[in-house]
Amino acid sequence: MKRLITFFATLALALGVSSPAQAIVGGNDAAPGEYPYIAHIVIDGNFQCTGTLVAPRYVVTAAHCGSLAPGGIANVPIGQPGQLIELSIGAYRTPSSSLLGGYESDGEQHVAKAVSVNPGWAGLGSVGHDAAVIELDTPSQQQPVQIASAAERSLWTPGTLATIAGFGVTEADGEQPDTLQEAQVPIVADADAAAAYPYLVPGVDPLFGGFESETQLAAGFPQGGVDSCQGDSGGPLLVSAGTGMRLVGDTSYGAGCADPGFPGVYGRLAGPAMREWIASIAPAAISTASAKSAKQPPKKHKKPKKHKKPAKHKKRAKRSSLRAYR
Repeated sequence: MKRLITFFATLALALGVSSPAQAIVGGNDAAPGEYPYIAHIVIDGNFQCTGTLVAPRYVVTAAHCGSLAPGGIANVPIGQPGQLIELSIGAYRTPSSSLLGGYESDGEQHVAKAVSVNPGWAGLGSVGHDAAVIELDTPSQQQPVQIASAAERSLWTPGTLATIAGFGVTEADGEQPDTLQEAQVPIVADADAAAAYPYLVPGVDPLFGGFESETQLAAGFPQGGVDSCQGDSGGPLLVSAGTGMRLVGDTSYGAGCADPGFPGVYGRLAGPAMREWIASIAPAAISTASAKSAKQPPKKHKKPKKHKKPAKHKKRAKRSSLRAYR
């Protein structure tokens, strides 16, 4: 919610602790209890993602989340038969798990009962329709956050400050923090996102294609400095809705971590295609409210660090080498 595709990172986990569930660069400590709906997800004890509680029984995450196949040589997408999917909802301290068993967290713990993967997702390597819905074993007692309704489209226009939050490294290849991190990034115009992530083969590249505005949404500062990063898959992109929040995206992919010119890309959960699919599984996940003030609540957050203007990206023409899941 980047770098090497996530399943390569999982290959290093054979001896113990799993990889970070999320990674927020340029953020700060969240307040305890501030995000009761954030879910930390562990798949088969070694592969971590994150997600968002959108209804008492349902968590939304990324479709590309998965686990190691037997033998540890491949990635299996989420929702495959036999997977053990454990969740901790509302944790404040960074949860931990091990291949040897055990899941330590101060959050509300659950296991998945069922998983629905968006039918438009074309498999590992695909960057469109990157969303999945996890049904919990029992209803959560934590407060969900709903996906913005069609009438709330004005809440997430370009330039609106959106919130990202999660556990994990605070810089590329860095260490996980002790507690949940948060940061804010502006939503990016679709045209700018498409320029940053062009199609390799215009219009006919469903697997390794670039940005498209039907199922993808981008957010980030032009100068970089604040972003989601390594292993941050399925984490929330939130906007203010009066006194509450609305979910509009889930962390999907990007190039680099907080690099200038490359915003993070999220599943466009509040867009018609993704929202209607989620509503078919979990109707209560979608807000029924009309548009409210899009003013952001006052939050303390660090300004992005200034970056020197980078030299021309020699790899820019080879987008597949830079594009990877977070």
